[in-house]
Amino acid sequence: MGSGIRAEVSLPTALSPFDGVVDGATPVTEVTRCTPADDRERVVVEFIADTDLAVPEGAEVVFDYGGRAAYRFEAAVDPDSPFAVLDRHETPVSETTIRDGRLRLTFHASDLPTLRSVLEAFRDACPDMEVLRLLQSTTTPTESDLVTVDRSELTERQREVLAAAYEAGYFDHPKGANAGEVAESLGIGRSTFTEHVAAAQRKLFGALLD
Repeated sequence: MGSGIRAEVSLPTALSPFDGVVDGATPVTEVTRCTPADDRERVVVEFIADTDLAVPEGAEVVFDYGGRAAYRFEAAVDPDSPFAVLDRHETPVSETTIRDGRLRLTFHASDLPTLRSVLEAFRDACPDMEVLRLLQSTTTPTESDLVTVDRSELTERQREVLAAAYEAGYFDHPKGANAGEVAESLGIGRSTFTEHVAAAQRKLFGALLD
Protein backbone atom coordinates (compact mmCIF):
# COMPACT_ATOMS: atom_id res chain seq x y z
CA MET A 1 0.00 0.00 0.00
CA GLY A 2 1.20 3.51 -0.76
CA SER A 3 1.50 6.44 1.60
CA GLY A 4 -1.30 8.88 2.25
CA ILE A 5 -4.01 8.32 4.84
CA ARG A 6 -7.47 9.85 5.07
CA ALA A 7 -8.75 9.97 8.64
CA GLU A 8 -12.02 11.00 10.26
CA VAL A 9 -12.04 11.80 13.98
CA SER A 10 -14.62 12.98 16.47
CA LEU A 11 -13.81 15.54 19.19
CA PRO A 12 -15.75 17.72 21.64
CA THR A 13 -16.65 21.13 20.19
CA ALA A 14 -15.12 22.66 23.34
CA LEU A 15 -11.68 22.13 21.80
CA SER A 16 -12.50 24.18 18.70
CA PRO A 17 -13.23 27.82 17.79
CA PHE A 18 -16.92 26.84 17.81
CA ASP A 19 -16.98 26.67 21.60
CA GLY A 20 -19.55 29.22 22.72
CA VAL A 21 -20.66 29.93 19.15
CA VAL A 22 -22.79 26.84 18.40
CA ASP A 23 -24.24 24.34 20.84
CA GLY A 24 -23.81 21.34 18.56
CA ALA A 25 -27.52 20.50 18.46
CA THR A 26 -27.91 21.80 14.90
CA PRO A 27 -25.67 20.29 12.20
CA VAL A 28 -22.95 22.60 10.87
CA THR A 29 -21.22 21.94 7.54
CA GLU A 30 -18.84 23.42 4.96
CA VAL A 31 -16.48 25.03 7.45
CA THR A 32 -13.72 27.28 6.12
CA ARG A 33 -11.01 29.11 8.04
CA CYS A 34 -8.54 31.86 7.23
CA THR A 35 -6.13 34.05 9.16
CA PRO A 36 -6.14 37.77 8.29
CA ALA A 37 -2.81 38.98 6.93
CA ASP A 38 -2.80 41.90 9.37
CA ASP A 39 -3.58 39.84 12.49
CA ARG A 40 -2.05 36.38 12.75
CA GLU A 41 -3.52 35.96 16.24
CA ARG A 42 -7.09 35.83 14.91
CA VAL A 43 -8.93 33.35 12.72
CA VAL A 44 -12.04 33.98 10.61
CA VAL A 45 -14.42 31.03 10.44
CA GLU A 46 -17.36 30.56 8.07
CA PHE A 47 -19.88 27.71 8.07
CA ILE A 48 -23.29 26.69 6.75
CA ALA A 49 -26.25 25.91 9.02
CA ASP A 50 -30.01 26.44 9.33
CA THR A 51 -31.12 30.07 9.14
CA ASP A 52 -32.72 29.87 12.58
CA LEU A 53 -29.46 28.89 14.26
CA ALA A 54 -29.01 30.78 17.55
CA VAL A 55 -25.57 32.40 17.53
CA PRO A 56 -24.04 34.90 19.95
CA GLU A 57 -23.27 38.53 19.21
CA GLY A 58 -20.24 38.72 16.96
CA ALA A 59 -21.39 35.93 14.63
CA GLU A 60 -23.16 37.26 11.56
CA VAL A 61 -25.14 35.92 8.62
CA VAL A 62 -23.24 36.74 5.43
CA PHE A 63 -25.51 34.91 2.96
CA ASP A 64 -29.03 33.51 3.11
CA TYR A 65 -29.84 30.51 0.92
CA GLY A 66 -33.45 30.31 2.08
CA GLY A 67 -33.63 27.78 4.90
CA ARG A 68 -29.83 27.64 5.11
CA ALA A 69 -27.37 30.45 5.75
CA ALA A 70 -23.65 31.14 5.76
CA TYR A 71 -22.34 32.44 9.09
CA ARG A 72 -19.06 34.14 9.91
CA PHE A 73 -17.27 34.85 13.18
CA GLU A 74 -13.79 35.65 14.44
CA ALA A 75 -11.91 33.91 17.24
CA ALA A 76 -8.50 34.02 18.83
CA VAL A 77 -6.01 31.49 17.49
CA ASP A 78 -5.76 28.65 20.03
CA PRO A 79 -2.52 26.63 19.71
CA ASP A 80 -4.25 23.67 21.39
CA SER A 81 -7.23 23.51 19.02
CA PRO A 82 -7.40 20.54 16.61
CA PHE A 83 -7.11 22.95 13.68
CA ALA A 84 -3.85 24.35 15.07
CA VAL A 85 -2.54 20.80 15.57
CA LEU A 86 -3.25 19.99 11.93
CA ASP A 87 -1.70 23.27 10.76
CA ARG A 88 1.51 22.49 12.66
CA HIS A 89 1.69 19.11 10.95
CA GLU A 90 0.95 20.70 7.55
CA THR A 91 -2.01 18.37 7.28
CA PRO A 92 -4.99 19.78 5.36
CA VAL A 93 -8.56 19.46 6.58
CA SER A 94 -10.86 18.20 3.82
CA GLU A 95 -14.14 18.29 5.73
CA THR A 96 -15.41 19.74 9.01
CA THR A 97 -18.86 19.19 10.46
CA ILE A 98 -20.58 19.44 13.81
CA ARG A 99 -23.22 16.82 14.51
CA ASP A 100 -24.73 15.44 17.69
CA GLY A 101 -22.65 17.84 19.76
CA ARG A 102 -19.33 16.59 18.33
CA LEU A 103 -16.78 18.16 16.02
CA ARG A 104 -15.94 15.78 13.16
CA LEU A 105 -12.76 16.40 11.20
CA THR A 106 -11.66 14.61 8.04
CA PHE A 107 -8.04 15.21 7.09
CA HIS A 108 -5.24 13.77 4.97
CA ALA A 109 -1.96 12.71 6.56
CA SER A 110 1.01 12.20 4.26
CA ASP A 111 2.20 9.07 6.05
CA LEU A 112 1.68 6.86 9.10
CA PRO A 113 4.16 8.71 11.41
CA THR A 114 2.35 11.99 10.70
CA LEU A 115 -1.03 10.39 11.38
CA ARG A 116 0.26 8.89 14.63
CA SER A 117 1.68 12.25 15.74
CA VAL A 118 -1.59 14.06 14.99
CA LEU A 119 -3.71 11.48 16.80
CA GLU A 120 -1.39 11.54 19.82
CA ALA A 121 -1.69 15.34 19.98
CA PHE A 122 -5.48 15.07 19.77
CA ARG A 123 -5.56 12.44 22.51
CA ASP A 124 -3.25 14.46 24.76
CA ALA A 125 -5.73 17.34 24.58
CA CYS A 126 -8.79 15.08 24.77
CA PRO A 127 -8.85 11.44 25.92
CA ASP A 128 -12.41 11.39 24.57
CA MET A 129 -11.13 11.66 20.98
CA GLU A 130 -12.53 8.92 18.72
CA VAL A 131 -11.13 7.66 15.43
CA LEU A 132 -14.13 7.00 13.19
CA ARG A 133 -12.53 5.97 9.89
CA LEU A 134 -9.13 5.39 8.32
CA LEU A 135 -8.55 5.02 4.59
CA GLN A 136 -5.05 4.40 3.23
CA SER A 137 -4.01 5.01 -0.37
CA THR A 138 -3.11 2.01 -2.49
CA THR A 139 -0.78 1.63 -5.45
CA THR A 140 -3.80 1.50 -7.74
CA PRO A 141 -5.78 4.78 -7.53
CA THR A 142 -9.11 3.00 -8.03
CA GLU A 143 -8.55 0.65 -5.10
CA SER A 144 -9.18 1.41 -1.45
CA ASP A 145 -9.00 -0.37 1.83
CA LEU A 146 -11.59 1.24 4.06
CA VAL A 147 -11.80 -0.09 7.58
CA THR A 148 -14.27 1.18 10.16
CA VAL A 149 -13.61 0.08 13.71
CA ASP A 150 -16.50 0.38 16.14
CA ARG A 151 -14.84 0.88 19.52
CA SER A 152 -18.17 0.26 21.26
CA GLU A 153 -17.62 -3.43 20.46
CA LEU A 154 -14.97 -3.41 23.19
CA THR A 155 -15.99 -3.36 26.82
CA GLU A 156 -14.78 -0.47 28.93
CA ARG A 157 -12.40 -2.82 30.75
CA GLN A 158 -10.98 -4.18 27.49
CA ARG A 159 -10.30 -0.64 26.26
CA GLU A 160 -8.65 0.23 29.58
CA VAL A 161 -6.41 -2.85 29.40
CA LEU A 162 -5.45 -2.22 25.76
CA ALA A 163 -4.66 1.43 26.48
CA ALA A 164 -2.44 0.50 29.44
CA ALA A 165 -0.67 -2.19 27.42
CA TYR A 166 -0.09 0.18 24.51
CA GLU A 167 1.26 2.97 26.73
CA ALA A 168 3.58 0.53 28.51
CA GLY A 169 5.02 -0.72 25.23
CA TYR A 170 3.56 -4.22 25.54
CA PHE A 171 2.93 -4.37 21.78
CA ASP A 172 6.36 -2.97 20.83
CA HIS A 173 9.22 -5.11 19.52
CA PRO A 174 11.15 -5.56 21.68
CA LYS A 175 8.52 -5.23 24.38
CA GLY A 176 8.65 -2.27 26.70
CA ALA A 177 6.80 -4.26 29.36
CA ASN A 178 5.66 -7.85 29.77
CA ALA A 179 2.19 -9.11 30.62
CA GLY A 180 2.95 -9.43 34.32
CA GLU A 181 4.18 -5.83 34.58
CA VAL A 182 1.15 -4.39 32.80
CA ALA A 183 -1.20 -6.58 34.83
CA GLU A 184 0.43 -5.36 38.06
CA SER A 185 -0.01 -1.70 37.00
CA LEU A 186 -3.71 -2.41 36.52
CA GLY A 187 -4.07 -4.30 39.76
CA ILE A 188 -5.19 -7.51 38.07
CA GLY A 189 -3.72 -10.99 37.61
CA ARG A 190 -1.61 -11.93 34.61
CA SER A 191 -4.18 -14.43 33.34
CA THR A 192 -6.97 -11.87 33.59
CA PHE A 193 -4.85 -9.39 31.65
CA THR A 194 -4.11 -11.85 28.85
CA GLU A 195 -7.79 -12.85 28.66
CA HIS A 196 -8.84 -9.20 28.20
CA VAL A 197 -6.16 -8.61 25.56
CA ALA A 198 -7.04 -11.78 23.66
CA ALA A 199 -10.77 -10.96 23.67
CA ALA A 200 -10.14 -7.40 22.50
CA GLN A 201 -7.76 -8.52 19.76
CA ARG A 202 -10.28 -11.05 18.45
CA LYS A 203 -12.87 -8.28 18.12
CA LEU A 204 -10.44 -5.85 16.46
CA PHE A 205 -8.95 -8.40 14.09
CA GLY A 206 -12.46 -9.54 13.20
CA ALA A 207 -13.30 -5.98 12.10
CA LEU A 208 -10.01 -5.53 10.24
CA LEU A 209 -9.99 -8.87 8.42
CA ASP A 210 -13.70 -9.35 7.75
